[in-house]
Amino acid sequence: MYLNKRNARGVTLIELLIAMGLGTVVIGAVITIFSTTVRYNSDNLQMIRLNQELRGVMSLISRDLRRTGYFNSATVTSTYLDTFGGADTGSYGYNDCIYFAYDIDADGSIEDSDFIAYKLEAGEIRQGTGASVNTSGSTSDFTCSTKVAWESITEYDASADRSDVQITTLQFEPECSIAGGAVSNNFTCTGGIEVRNITVTIIAQVITPVDNTVVSRTLTETIKLRNDGGV
Repeated sequence: MYLNKRNARGVTLIELLIAMGLGTVVIGAVITIFSTTVRYNSDNLQMIRLNQELRGVMSLISRDLRRTGYFNSATVTSTYLDTFGGADTGSYGYNDCIYFAYDIDADGSIEDSDFIAYKLEAGEIRQGTGASVNTSGSTSDFTCSTKVAWESITEYDASADRSDVQITTLQFEPECSIAGGAVSNNFTCTGGIEVRNITVTIIAQVITPVDNTVVSRTLTETIKLRNDGGV
């Protein structure tokens, strides 16, 4: 058979180089989009995790504070536990620990587990319960540093190769308002109708595993002490 050599012409070197260049551009664009998507999804997941951690811890603390002073066997003329023990200034230079008490299991009896505290330590929020506290219903011998057993409720390990949530700030700001506009920043209130609030501020951060970006969030909530019997 007779072959027409003109019709059997192949791809020239220039055409091959152009095709390779276009292919490289397309593959590079796809890789860039994929990398950006992975990074965005990673950051988004970390922010969601951070928000969930903050809201969960804040919910736990605010729920306990709202029940401060509750006693299942309380009467009109007697109170069970000190409504509020206090807020201590720790190693961070502000009120980073709070302690109080309430009848947590509503059994009408005084137990170590009825004495509760929260504090910030080593990037974690820790919850404390009483350990061999007195049985008079007073928080006088229960503080952030005495007769308390601690347990971490958030997890942070700076040496581990993972993106744990680090709590950088846990602050309790007490406010004591007296009818007529007088306000005190402590809990020594005298006279008038007392309305006591505690503003809780939690600041936390995580580091994204893709590009080591620090993502930080702040959550603040003001809580009114419901069983307010004065100090």
